Amino acid sequence: MKLIAFVCLCALVAADEEQHGEPTAPQLAGILTNLYRRFLHTAAPKQLEMQDALHIEWRQGKMAGPPFRSTVKGTFQGIDHDVPTFSFVNSLITPAQKGYFGRWTMHENSDLLMTYHYGGSVKIHMMTESGIHKEVILGNPAYHKDHNAKFVVMIPHGTYAIFESLSEDESTFHSYVAIPAWDPEHSHYYTEKEMEAKFPAHSELFDELDHPQVHHEPGYDENRFDSHGDEDDSGSHGHRGPRGRFAGLKKFFKH
Repeated sequence: MKLIAFVCLCALVAADEEQHGEPTAPQLAGILTNLYRRFLHTAAPKQLEMQDALHIEWRQGKMAGPPFRSTVKGTFQGIDHDVPTFSFVNSLITPAQKGYFGRWTMHENSDLLMTYHYGGSVKIHMMTESGIHKEVILGNPAYHKDHNAKFVVMIPHGTYAIFESLSEDESTFHSYVAIPAWDPEHSHYYTEKEMEAKFPAHSELFDELDHPQVHHEPGYDENRFDSHGDEDDSGSHGHRGPRGRFAGLKKFFKH
């Protein structure tokens, strides 16, 4: 219900802005940021506290902290000039989120080292240029009975990648290091439809990632901190829709 109220507030703000003229991008970002913080203050105070401590906010299409770029430059294979050796940023993946709202990324030059810090686990999908699909779970192995999660995951340059939150209730705080430093000129983004055109053999995967349901992994104990043990309304451990503080989200994404 809290999320529904938040969405309604956003709609009311948008309607009000239409009456007074179309808002600028900075104005709209400020309005949505303020509403989102008010929502988190009630629904997820711990997340808000951590965001503020790490100065994480909406930056360039994602929730991220201030970026750091190394002042040391070096030469890397495939690059004809010296570039900063690495860049670093803290970031946040919200519950049930998939990619930067559904986009795959591919960097021509930088390897990406992702490190898990706190919160829900995330499945990272990787696709090579030859169409080989690999899945790795970024998270705490203690939360997985089959111990298949990793604290650190490397995404090689030239690899298409997208992340998929495995949690309906917890955000994921992580950081990533790009080696050499992230260069937006060499970064490329793809929708699920564009990826399906490139790799039609994996059309089922792209269709699943295009929908908001959380796909739970066997052995993943999302309610490990819940002493009451919420009941599973679906009666199974397969694919389930969002519940908890994000209950009701699915209805807004129906096609």
